[in-house]
Amino acid sequence: MKKFVLGLICGVGLTATTAVYAADTIQAYLFPAKFEVNGQNKEIGSEYTVLNYNGHAYVPVRFVAESMGALVKYEDTTRTISIEQTNLSKKLPLDKDFLSYASEGKIKGIEFGIMSSKNEVMQKWGEPQKTGSWQTQYSAWFDYYYFFGNSDNSVSAIRVGGDTVKYTVDELKKVIGEPIQEGLNDIESGWYLYYEAGDNQVFFNADSKDGVIKYLTLKKK
Repeated sequence: MKKFVLGLICGVGLTATTAVYAADTIQAYLFPAKFEVNGQNKEIGSEYTVLNYNGHAYVPVRFVAESMGALVKYEDTTRTISIEQTNLSKKLPLDKDFLSYASEGKIKGIEFGIMSSKNEVMQKWGEPQKTGSWQTQYSAWFDYYYFFGNSDNSVSAIRVGGDTVKYTVDELKKVIGEPIQEGLNDIESGWYLYYEAGDNQVFFNADSKDGVIKYLTLKKK
């Protein structure tokens, strides 16, 4: 049930093509709409469908909400759809307190950190937007990748990439200081910078020595 396509009504007149039947009670039509959110084109993807019913467009609420930086959850027992704004879609706050939060296994503005349980994260943030594997399995919400690699299924590492961490190496050093180590990344292309924060390690990977940060990784030593 949690995977079903959530819909929301947009009151616009439409023409449509392919008919769709639901429980023998309504007739709707597939509608090949294009989306623009805050001036940017958004590809809807093959997993979503837009429908036309009685001249109204029914679009996937998860696609729309996440495109506008919100999380969507569906509670099966109460049949409740909830939409919540989140800091996950905002640029990571890089400031003098960054390493202090990292020493606690956290990223500033994000409630779940190292050792948080998978159940807690899923209950708060809902189904992940994508899953996959980098040496171990991850679940991702926006640009935040959570690795549940501990034996108790808690968070073992957090990786953050994309526009969320798009700072220059120079900006990084000015804010949190010089790294303990830095150099060419032999495993992944680019330039790495290594910091320690309490019992935790923080790795930044940039596209070059003087370039832009591509991602950061927070994990236990």
